[in-house]
Amino acid sequence: MKKICIVGSLNTDIIITTQKYPNRGENISGEKGMVLSGGKGGNAATAVAKLGKEPVLISSVGADYFGDNLLADLRNNRIDITSVKRTPLAGTGLTTIIIDAIAERTMVNAPGANALLSAADIDRTAERIKECGVLLAQLEVAEEAVVQAMKYAKEYGLLVIVDPAPVEGITMRAIRYADILIPNEQETKYLTGIDVNGVDDAVEACRYFETIGIHNSIIKMGHRGALVYASGHWEFIDAIPVEAVDTVVGDTFSGALACSLSEGKNLFQAARFASVVSALKVTRLGPQIGIPTIEEVEKFIDERNLQRFLMT
Repeated sequence: MKKICIVGSLNTDIIITTQKYPNRGENISGEKGMVLSGGKGGNAATAVAKLGKEPVLISSVGADYFGDNLLADLRNNRIDITSVKRTPLAGTGLTTIIIDAIAERTMVNAPGANALLSAADIDRTAERIKECGVLLAQLEVAEEAVVQAMKYAKEYGLLVIVDPAPVEGITMRAIRYADILIPNEQETKYLTGIDVNGVDDAVEACRYFETIGIHNSIIKMGHRGALVYASGHWEFIDAIPVEAVDTVVGDTFSGALACSLSEGKNLFQAARFASVVSALKVTRLGPQIGIPTIEEVEKFIDERNLQRFLMT
């Protein structure tokens, strides 16, 4: 089975949980503080590895303490780091995250070395991309690197999934090579101008994506579920009810989706599998340490009797 290529960020996440989100200028006490490995690329690659597939991660970190720790955690998760750039020209990316009493996250990111991943770096990893069957591209690194990776993916016949996050990184150039686009509600509004308040709005947005040449898309709608659209056919997949402790799960979803698609599943089947993995992830804190293994996912499926849900 071919590998899965991920082009995305590596960040150190500084996480604080609190009952009350602070007002501007306010100084309050939190409950728990953690420093964990994160970044959209690292998170998705970790999901791919924990779900039993082989990721090829293309990213960039600084030549610093945070970079050392990130690479050590990736190695511990059996992720090949030979295509991760180390640069002395910028520090490793940092993200400050506040998680409130209802498990919502507020984040500020300093991209650091992620912004220095270049098209030339992608050229140097072209043979690694060629080994893969799926490319998962995210926009928390320099656009030129993302576009160059997608060009190679098209040349080599890879399926291209684009997770268009964060919003400030979205351009038509960054999504034009997507076979499958997987925005959340905020990103969908940025791309289409449509407020996604329900299923009808999500379908309208997916039809808009078709007009610009993207025939397959998934609108991620948080705790409600996801609208899956494939060449005119659509289905709304309800989220699996769980007690959430950390609601940001997009990277786990995208990694699980890529894994299922790499096995030849159709978009609806793959989205159902990604929903199951995501449901288990939101019950755990931590961008990478909270991602379940394939064995834990299979146990969750049995405990919840989700076999029929996955086969529908």
